[in-house]
Amino acid sequence: MKKYVYALLVVAGIWGCKDNADYPFEGENAVYFQLESNTYYWTQTLDSMVYSFAAKGVNEDTLWVRVNLEGNTTPDDRPIKVVVDETKTTAEVGLHYEALKDEYALPGDSVYVNIPVIIYNKDAELENKQVVITLALQPTEALKLGITERRTCRLLVSNMLNKPTYWEDVISWDFGDYSRRKHELCIQV
Repeated sequence: MKKYVYALLVVAGIWGCKDNADYPFEGENAVYFQLESNTYYWTQTLDSMVYSFAAKGVNEDTLWVRVNLEGNTTPDDRPIKVVVDETKTTAEVGLHYEALKDEYALPGDSVYVNIPVIIYNKDAELENKQVVITLALQPTEALKLGITERRTCRLLVSNMLNKPTYWEDVISWDFGDYSRRKHELCIQV
């Protein structure tokens, strides 16, 4: 009986196969931001990355912003242009972050690259406020702009304890509603 079930599953699997109309890719090669929220929700993609210097004991750190390729790889490196959108940015270059390079490279045969954004904890006001660095992709000759909703992203930087995204799912069972004091206790323990 098991042989018949296996044979039926194999036949159903073969019959269920369809050609992928999008293969091979024929559109223009493009790039877009890919920010994931955390390991618990790996399927969620966000438009922002939240970072706090609180309890880390550092005055400088690097945020890695992923840029994905939409299209075909090539054996050669291709330029990617990432700029700061000054109209939507509250952070100051030199005080809150290091100026970005004019251009980054998508390595040959790669489908993504991580762009480093160096952030600083030089401003005492970061203990009471959050600053925003808004990044935007710009088209290059080799790579156009990809998914419309993912052409910009925000980096939210502070020196305050922020409610972790996983608090409601994991920690609230033991500690209840979020408060900074409870968060500080968790870090101390």
